[in-house]
Amino acid sequence: MAGEGQMLRAARNEKKWSYMETEETTKIRVRYIQALEEEDYGILPGTTYIKGYLRTYAKQLGLNPDEIIALYNDSISPEAGLVLEAPQRLVKVRSLGVRPVILGCMAVFVLVLVIAIANVYQPGKKVAGTPYSPPALPSAPKTEAVAPVPSPPVVPNPENVAAATQDGLTSQLVFLQPCWIEVSVDGQPPFQGTFTAGTNKEVKGTSKIELLTVGNAGGLTVTLNGKTLPSLGKSGQVVHNVILTTDTLKSL
Repeated sequence: MAGEGQMLRAARNEKKWSYMETEETTKIRVRYIQALEEEDYGILPGTTYIKGYLRTYAKQLGLNPDEIIALYNDSISPEAGLVLEAPQRLVKVRSLGVRPVILGCMAVFVLVLVIAIANVYQPGKKVAGTPYSPPALPSAPKTEAVAPVPSPPVVPNPENVAAATQDGLTSQLVFLQPCWIEVSVDGQPPFQGTFTAGTNKEVKGTSKIELLTVGNAGGLTVTLNGKTLPSLGKSGQVVHNVILTTDTLKSL
């Protein structure tokens, strides 16, 4: 371990913050905080998110973010690999000599082949053939003209029309109060941000939209494909893992 995780844990313990209090202050999920302190970066989305979380966490704890990032960079620097060289082997190539007997046999075979071809394709020789006259095709039977029966007009089903015009999932996030939120779409790395009252954000996905963390559940109204979801919680309440799928639409 490079030491950045120990420094973060020591600073948090010095402030006597629990994991839940740290999440409220830093807006970083508890499992990510534990991963940063244990330097278990495998569960985090990627290097960019890791450095962002380290910088934010260090600032909130009163540590130098640049020093924490430098320790992290030292811990992930690749070590020089060993280069193994394969031993060189000398391969002896044995020269193949062509015997005169083989050459003579090949020459005789080619000569016989040429004579046979010349006998088959003699100029002026005609091949007797049997004249062929194709049989007459049967005439098509006479049919009486039948007036076409008009098909009844197709009346579209309003539910089918509504379903056809909706492709995937579209969620409207309307912020009635200031709210911090972290969202993941179709399993992609999450994005997060703080939104002021009166703003809204549209999120589109193919199969799943996941509200990983909502910092103020009572200050957010969520609609999915035009249908309003029930309230996520009370004002100031932190809610995790609200999953929106096509099954969610059926339950509304």
